[in-house]
Amino acid sequence: MASAGVNKFKLVIGGFILTAALGACAASSASSERQSLPDSFQDAGGTAEMFPSSYFGEYLAGREALREQDSAVALEYFEDALSERGDDGILLNIALQAALSKGDIKRAIALAPKVIELDEDSSTADLVLAINALGQKNYAQARDNLEKTAENGFNVLLKPLLMSWIKLGQGDTDGALAELNALDKYNGFEALKQYQAALLSDLSGDQNLADVNYEAALTGPSGRAVRLVQSYGAYLDRTGRRDEVKKLFDAYLEKYPLSPTIQLELAELEAGRPITPIARDPIEGAAEALYSAASIIGQERAVGVAATYIYFALQLKPDFPMGRMLLAETAEDRNKWQEAFDLYSEINPNSAYGKNARIRTGWVAYRLGRTDEAKDRLEAVAAGYPEDIEALVVLADVSRDSKDWNEAARNYGRAIERLPELQERHWSLYYARGIAYEQSGQWALAQADLLKSLELRPDHPQVLNYLAYSWVDRNENLEQAKDMLIKAVSLRPRDGFIIDSLGWLYYRLGEFDDAVVQLEKAVSLEAADPTITDHLADAYWRVGRREEARYQWQRALWLDPAEDQIPIIKGKLKSGLKDDIKAQK
Repeated sequence: MASAGVNKFKLVIGGFILTAALGACAASSASSERQSLPDSFQDAGGTAEMFPSSYFGEYLAGREALREQDSAVALEYFEDALSERGDDGILLNIALQAALSKGDIKRAIALAPKVIELDEDSSTADLVLAINALGQKNYAQARDNLEKTAENGFNVLLKPLLMSWIKLGQGDTDGALAELNALDKYNGFEALKQYQAALLSDLSGDQNLADVNYEAALTGPSGRAVRLVQSYGAYLDRTGRRDEVKKLFDAYLEKYPLSPTIQLELAELEAGRPITPIARDPIEGAAEALYSAASIIGQERAVGVAATYIYFALQLKPDFPMGRMLLAETAEDRNKWQEAFDLYSEINPNSAYGKNARIRTGWVAYRLGRTDEAKDRLEAVAAGYPEDIEALVVLADVSRDSKDWNEAARNYGRAIERLPELQERHWSLYYARGIAYEQSGQWALAQADLLKSLELRPDHPQVLNYLAYSWVDRNENLEQAKDMLIKAVSLRPRDGFIIDSLGWLYYRLGEFDDAVVQLEKAVSLEAADPTITDHLADAYWRVGRREEARYQWQRALWLDPAEDQIPIIKGKLKSGLKDDIKAQK
């Protein structure tokens, strides 16, 4: 399907609360109602004592604020409650969780000893104190606290990472590397282990060991990671191998030409300046480990935990722009737009991440409802980088999101005009502009762009679907559309929208039984889509299943269709379909 619902197509352009978030490293209340209340609200039988209503209200209001992911407000309520009952373990623990969720590490450090004193489950508090001791280079204390944390949840990742850097700080390189072996028990951590082993070897001062581990990491699954390439480049530079650094960076840019990090490092190299190491001591190494853990956990959609780990990383290494960028991204994931805006604004515009941060502030300003400001910011970046397309693409995304299709097409076009040469990856620009043209009623231009997109990326299911569905909707090139949609469905057999397109094609061809089969599949996959439901109703009518058709038309109305479709569906519900299917849209 296409014009009936453009938001259903992925454009592929640039554009949990800690109560349960920290897994084993978070102390959580027991599941029973009695254990979910501070002791001061219970007597021996589990009934509430009579305390001032403000205290009880503050506790409940804080819990509700945590549920709403407003950790700053939650912490205020818990602090007020603690001012009256500062010796309650559960209340202290939930206040600690709120402090971590807010990123108030200083307050978390103050609460942690009290939690340990009063609460049997103090994994979160011990983790807080371990990281604080690590930042003070008190490796013995850090190790003692970390050993007390549980070994499940996200701690299966974090605990060996931090312990390896603590042991390196104590001069135990072999022990540090051995800690990483704990990651072998779980799938998906091999690349992280290789990278951390290389970084640990680098900081150990053992050049032979570092050479071996860097080479192993580069040839393994971590070889594509920009942080590994950046770290290895700094290591080669520091050990007098500048020619190899340039080869390393050039090879990376050949594969990933848009990498701002390596572009900036290469500029430093060509200017004769030394490459700055990613980590200069075990503390910065631990910050890098926390950042890596946050990146992995964020991919699992546990963005609350990821944010907390980045706060820990910034505690150890305040000057960490990449960490701040990731923290801003987690704020976006949680729809914390003002928080994201503030974080992006703190990034040095002259750093490797400065341009991207400025572009993201433009997008976030738009999400905050400040559209004119967003456009001004993005235009400024586009003017400052006249050979770059990223700001123009996001500017076009802003127009697309606000359904200003003509402006979206214009800005995608400006981006295309800046391309020095067309490459396969530019298919998405023509796809996006083609959609903008189609939505603005400029079909000839839309068709040309969609065909160009397919030329650059043959057999891409999204492009096949959009172009073929548009032909079906216009009763054009139906046989060619059929071949394209069968191919698209074979590539994406669980995509209800593409299957709907094939079903609607069969409908247009008068092959109603086949249409019903495909449209029933599409509805089973996208049961809440009004357009697909309407299509199925039409097909049911054509095969004589009139009552089922009327039921599906009624469902389509319940599913909140586009405003211009409502009278059409109501008309079909009342009078059925005309005999001529070509007259039906």
